[in-house]
Amino acid sequence: MDEAETRLSNVEDSANNMANDNTRLAERVDQLWQRIEDYENQSRRNNVRLVGLKEGKEAGSNLNDYVRKILRDGFKLDGDEFEIERSHRSGGPRKDDNLAPRMILVRFLRYTARQKVLAAAKKTKGLKWEGCTLSMFEDLTKERSDQRRRFSPIMKTLWQHQVKHTLAHPANLRFTWKGKRWSFTDPEKAEHFVRDNITTAEQED
Repeated sequence: MDEAETRLSNVEDSANNMANDNTRLAERVDQLWQRIEDYENQSRRNNVRLVGLKEGKEAGSNLNDYVRKILRDGFKLDGDEFEIERSHRSGGPRKDDNLAPRMILVRFLRYTARQKVLAAAKKTKGLKWEGCTLSMFEDLTKERSDQRRRFSPIMKTLWQHQVKHTLAHPANLRFTWKGKRWSFTDPEKAEHFVRDNITTAEQED
């Protein structure tokens, strides 16, 4: 009986050790994936996505020059600061004219140019250009885009309670509450804080 109990205990210990090893391995994989994700988004920090330009509009001209023309004549942004390193349509050619045009990925030489372009596009809220409506967006991975999207309801709550806030690059919610600055990269933690402190405080008042 003692031998059977000893064997059972050894099996349980082995199972527990394996479970702990699996947990540590999963944590390590998550850490490595986060590093890859951060590196990928960092490599895109000078990029913007130009959406809405009909296929072929840039035909007969260098795409970099055509984008510079949009910046200069459409968004009123000009100068050496807005030098473009490269630009290209994403994916292969469209065979169906009824499909949405492919986005244009634009990489600026300077991060400051990218920031000013995004700010101008946000202010314009849809640039009318040669029969097209153009928009500019950050070039983020799907995972990071999803993470930023999860902050949307939280930012709506902050706006409703007149709490000034910003969603910094790449996905960092920042705001000031009762004289203290707060910063969250985890939407769930941000949601809990807003619910337990800001929303509750307003209800009590």
